[in-house]
Order: sequence, then structure tokens, then C-alpha cells
Amino acid sequence: MNNEEKVIEQVNQQGLQTTEEDKNKDVTDVDIFKDLKRRVDLTRRSRIKAAGRLRERHEFFEKVSYFYSVVVLALSVWFITGNNGSTKILLIASLSLTFFTMFLGVKNYKERASNFESNYQQLNVLLNKLQRLEAELDSINQDKLKELHGEFEKLILEKENHINIDYITCNSDHELKYQNKIMIYKLKDGFMRYTVLILPLIVLIISLYLSK
Repeated sequence: MNNEEKVIEQVNQQGLQTTEEDKNKDVTDVDIFKDLKRRVDLTRRSRIKAAGRLRERHEFFEKVSYFYSVVVLALSVWFITGNNGSTKILLIASLSLTFFTMFLGVKNYKERASNFESNYQQLNVLLNKLQRLEAELDSINQDKLKELHGEFEKLILEKENHINIDYITCNSDHELKYQNKIMIYKLKDGFMRYTVLILPLIVLIISLYLSK
């Protein structure tokens, strides 16, 4: 089940809870309203984390791309009178850099971050609406709940969904509960960044050295 299907299932379950409230005397309209407000706030916080994560990743890969562009250019000038082997290696490096840039274009981190930012701003508007309604709990009824759930459903389905790490780190209680998962994610992310930054440079230098 993908993220979108999970979201749809969660919304449907919440909708069933709303329409069948009269069958459960322990659950009131106010309880459902407060649960919706909690979910909207958590989703908004998660989208903020997702936007920051993607924008940070875009900036990192952009800097890596600039760095290797300078490296390849400098080495091309340095080996301009070099042998055939070094010329071919630098040509391969240049083509690899081009494909890497194309890969970043496909991942589209910057635009995805902007979409998350727009989405959490819309969720913030909905949250403000819920907070105003909280001052008039007597006005909460089934029709109002269906309307609010409809607005929430529209906002979470029309955009890309955040990932688990965004949800885990959006709340201090979650961070304490899932600190091991957060640490593992940070280690994997750090290893990936280190590999992308250092490994190609090492391979390039060794290849040029062996081509002499």
C-alpha cells in the first residue's frame, strides 16, 4: 500500500467515524473535532519538515554539482596536453556530471519543497479555522464535521505525501519515542552524502593517476 492509499484509507476511516457517531455514545462531535484538529496540526508540522528536508537536499546536491563542475574544468585545463587516457577519463567524468545534473532535474527537489511549503500554508489556514471554531464548540455538528473533513482530505490528497521521518521528527514526543529510528536515518543520510561528495573524486584521481 503506497502513501496515497494510506492517506485515503485514513480519511475514509475518519469519515466512517463521523457518519457513524450516533452509533457510539462514547464518541461525541466535539471528540471528533478535536481529533481532526490534532491530525491537521500533525500533518502541517510533517509537511514543514518535508519541505525543509527536500530544500536542504536540493542545496546539498546543487553544491556538489558546482563543486564537481569546477573540479572537472580545472583538471581538463591541467591535462590539456595530457595523453589519450586522461582525456578519455575527463570526458567520461564530464558526461557523468551531465547525467548527474539530469538526475537532479528528475528528482526536482526544489519544486517539491515549494509544493510542500504551499501545502502546509493551506493546512495552516485550515488549522486557524479549526482554532476559531474551538471557541464555539456548540456550533460543531455532523454537517460541519463533514465539511471540515472534506477540506482536509482535499489538501492531503492533492500533494505529494511526506515520509515517515518527517512525521517522526515533527513532534518532541515522537522524537523521544523513535530516537533510534531517527539516528539510523541520520547515519544513512550522512553516509549517502559523504559517498556522493568524496567517492567520485577519489575514483577520478585514481583513474587519472593510473592513466599516466
